[in-house]
Formats: sequence, C-alpha cells, structure tokens
Amino acid sequence: MPQPDDAHIGARIAAHRKMAGYTQHGLSAHAHLSLGCVRKVERGERLPTAGVLTAVARALRTTVEDLSGQPYRRQPRDDRVHAPITAVRAALRHWDLPGDWFQLPRPLPVLKAELRMASTYRLAGRLTQLGTGLAGLLEELTAAVHLRENAAERRQAARLLALAYDLTHTLAYRLGYPDLRGQVEDRLRWAAGLAGDPLLVALADYKRVEAFKSAHEYDAGLRAMAVARERLSEAAPAADDAAFVTVLGGMRLREVTIAARMYDAEATAHHLEEAGALLGRLPTGEDRRHHTLVFGSGNLAIHEIQARLELQHMSEAERLIRTTRLPGTLPPTRVSAWHINAARVHLAAGKRERALRELQHARRASPQITRYKPMARDTALLLMMKYRRTTEEVRSLNTWFGLEPSA
Repeated sequence: MPQPDDAHIGARIAAHRKMAGYTQHGLSAHAHLSLGCVRKVERGERLPTAGVLTAVARALRTTVEDLSGQPYRRQPRDDRVHAPITAVRAALRHWDLPGDWFQLPRPLPVLKAELRMASTYRLAGRLTQLGTGLAGLLEELTAAVHLRENAAERRQAARLLALAYDLTHTLAYRLGYPDLRGQVEDRLRWAAGLAGDPLLVALADYKRVEAFKSAHEYDAGLRAMAVARERLSEAAPAADDAAFVTVLGGMRLREVTIAARMYDAEATAHHLEEAGALLGRLPTGEDRRHHTLVFGSGNLAIHEIQARLELQHMSEAERLIRTTRLPGTLPPTRVSAWHINAARVHLAAGKRERALRELQHARRASPQITRYKPMARDTALLLMMKYRRTTEEVRSLNTWFGLEPSA
C-alpha cells in the first residue's frame, strides 16, 4: 500500500491496520502489545522499537520495510545509491550457472584489493561507493569459484566471494530490500562452506539469524545463534584467540538484541554479562573487527542501549548516555548507531535539544547510514511534529532527510 514518504511510521501503521480491518484494540491483541502503545505510536507520540515494528508487521501480514517506508527513493541523490541494485540482483542469479558461461576473471590478488576498498566504504558508511562495482565483483568472484581447478585457489576465491556477499548483505539491509537480503544470506552460507573457514561459517550463521528476527521468530533465532556459537567455540584454536573471541562476541551481541525484542529482561541481562566476560578475554577493551563483525566496549554499549530501549528501561538508557565514552576504534557506522539511539532516548524524555544534537552527531559520523536509517528519519520527523515552533536547525535536518511533516 503506497504511503507518502513524509508520513511517520505510526501513520503508516494506522493506514495498514485500517486496510487489514483491525481496530486499535484488535491490533494490540494480535500483536501482543498494549493498547496504549498502539495508540501512542499511531499518533506519533512515541517511537516504536524494532520489536514493536516487527510484531505489528507480522500481525498485519506486511513487512517492516512497508511500515518504515523503505526503500527511500525520493530525490536524485537517492537514485544514485539505489542504482546498483538491479545489477546486484542479476549477479546473485548467476551463482550456479555452468563454468563456461562466465568470462575469465582477473587474478585473485586484483579482486582482493578491490574487495578491500569496498570494505573501507562499508566501514565508513559510504553506500554509494560501496554499491559501485559490487555487482562486477560478485560476477568475477563467482567465475573464479567455478573456473579455478586448484583446490586451494578455489577455497580462496570462495572466501573472497563470501566476503563480497557479506558486503552485499549490508547494502541490501541498509537500503531496505528484504527479499534481496534473504537471497544473499543463502549465497553467503554456500560460499562460506566452500571456503572451509569456521569464522566465515559463523558469519553466515550470524547473518542467517536476521531472517528469524524479521519474521518475529525470536525463539528460533536464539536457538540457531546458540548452536552456531557453540560450534564456533569448539573450533577455536585457543580460548583467547582474538579473531574467534571477536566473532563470538558479535554473536553474543546478536543474542542480546533478540532477547530484548522478546521482552525477556533476564535473558538480556545474561547475554550482556556473557558478552562482558568475552570482552575480558581480549587484550584491550577497544573494539576489534573480524570479517564484518565488531566487538568491544563500544559496540557492547550500543547493544545495551538498544536493549534498554526495547525493554523500556529508560532510566538505565539515560545512565548509559551519561557514563559511556565511545572508544576511538569504533567504526563510523557504529558511532552513528549510538547517537541515533541516544536521540531516541532523549526524544522519549522530551529533551528535544539533546535529541537534535545527537542526530546531528549521527549525521556527522556517517551521513548515508543516518539518512537511510528508519529510526533516525522518524526521530527527526517527530521532533518537528511534536514541537510546532520548530527551529531552523530542525527544519534543516528534516530537509536533509528529504522529509516534510504530513498535514
């Protein structure tokens, strides 16, 4: 059902609810949410958490992306970001074509260098640059997997292809293409298996759980994550191996997120505690990255504030904001995530100036990630809607997002 780009998420929920024939009371019952929550979200008085959005999407038989308005394609600059998607879809369809269909790819060291550059774009949140050339990389690396006769070279090509699939997953997730994301998750598991790298297999398992999160199958997601984490623990060469601990920590943080969306405060606290214990096994508390999983004190704090928002532990979320100092090793994309969550906390407390300041910090840290993040966009729009005497700064921020308040 089409919705104007400038409608807030609550307005979209109300429109979808009415089309489905639900009253607010009926939606609250089917989504297992309080009636007060549904009313406040629809009126734009409260930002829905990711868990609330997923529950509503499932009850209304639609997607989170439909409710959030993704993919956002309203201005010419948006078209540049989305332009590679068609070619990426084609490259994903070619994964199992016979070897003689492909042209001879360039040498693996050349492709590895291009992949490394694409990874730097991902870390910086530069989605336009990330998408440029990604389809070509997928095509050439797929060809390398099919055409390499040497087993070691084929494993190396598969490893690079798995990492390229992971970058593609980031692009699809950030821009709001759930169908494409699901295809990438399947391809990533295939390539990781060919590579024979337990850390890549763990990364594929981590990304696979995204599908369980989106489908509101939180129990299944937690079980799948626990099995994958235990399998990786058994494969670790040593208890303090930094790469394994980093990936294990990233997996444990995903369990924090899922437990919070289940509104299970006890399980959330358990996974936070276990993540803290893993942090103690690293040489320093600074954030490390292996493949695309980030783990350290900064990302642990980001997941904790997200969990407090889901659980509506607002006083604890405010305490985190006061006491947390993000380490300089945190990637810009994660820095923006921290500030977006902090803005949501301040907006809930009615502290509009602080919320605005946090959104501006998020924009400076990673402009494109912030601009295409549904919760950041809705926070900016609700700032303007809740406070009719808006400042030029608020209006300017909404213009940058490509938003205007709906009448």
